[in-house]
Amino acid sequence: MNILHITDLHFGPRHWHGDDNLLLERLNAFNADIVLNTGDNTSDSLPEEYREAGEFLSKLKCRNIFSIIGNHDKFSMRALEMFRKCIYDGEFIHPKDPSKVQKPKLFINSAMSNLEDNFTEVNYLRMMEIDGERVLFVCIDTNLCQKHDGFVEPQILEALRDEMSKLTYDRVLMLSHHSLLATDECPLINSKQVTDFILETGIEATFCGHTHKLDIVEVSDLVRGKKFRQFMCGTLSAKGSGTEGNMFCTYENFGTSDEVITITRVYPTDGGLEFVETVLDR
Repeated sequence: MNILHITDLHFGPRHWHGDDNLLLERLNAFNADIVLNTGDNTSDSLPEEYREAGEFLSKLKCRNIFSIIGNHDKFSMRALEMFRKCIYDGEFIHPKDPSKVQKPKLFINSAMSNLEDNFTEVNYLRMMEIDGERVLFVCIDTNLCQKHDGFVEPQILEALRDEMSKLTYDRVLMLSHHSLLATDECPLINSKQVTDFILETGIEATFCGHTHKLDIVEVSDLVRGKKFRQFMCGTLSAKGSGTEGNMFCTYENFGTSDEVITITRVYPTDGGLEFVETVLDR
């Protein structure tokens, strides 16, 4: 399984001045079975930003693109509507028991808005067969409406557990916008609940963004005798990424003894873009 991981495109005023067409050409040169896009497609969740992000993603040659929503994508009450229209229009998971929901604005008061859909969450499951294996992707919404901190609704986790128990699969991976493990000034508030969910359901790896930093770690739970890896990629195309550069990550033969992890940093130049690859020594 070959994975291309991109995140934090930030179309709008935070989008870089680099050449998107040259970037797409390089992304499409990788033979990806799946593209994982872990949120912050926009800067201010404006309709034109969603359209630009959707147009960019539509030019990726890989047919299997999984996108989730980020905190910057949720600044508008119309975020779900625009995400459906421009990024992904699928069947989303609803809370197991809506009367026990803790997350603010998970439902917008229908008496106070003319929204077509008063639900605000982008959580879903998708199954793919890759190299003869059934791989389940768990895509979760870690974002609070109009805030930078993260929180995953416990009733969503319960609903995901129920749906996963009905499925048969060989491997399971997860996408989230916020990191579960990295220190962050805008953290995932209930990361322990989500980590427990990962260990209980046998998720082997999570992919995230949000911090615009690169961080790849493996965690072992000595009590339960389980472990998982977290792959946090820096921003693909946000402005002002500093010395670390914009980047994307590729994973060839993911999760096998032949796995190759490559970080490709991208630097705008007067003549276009410079790509600098680093292959991790494992």
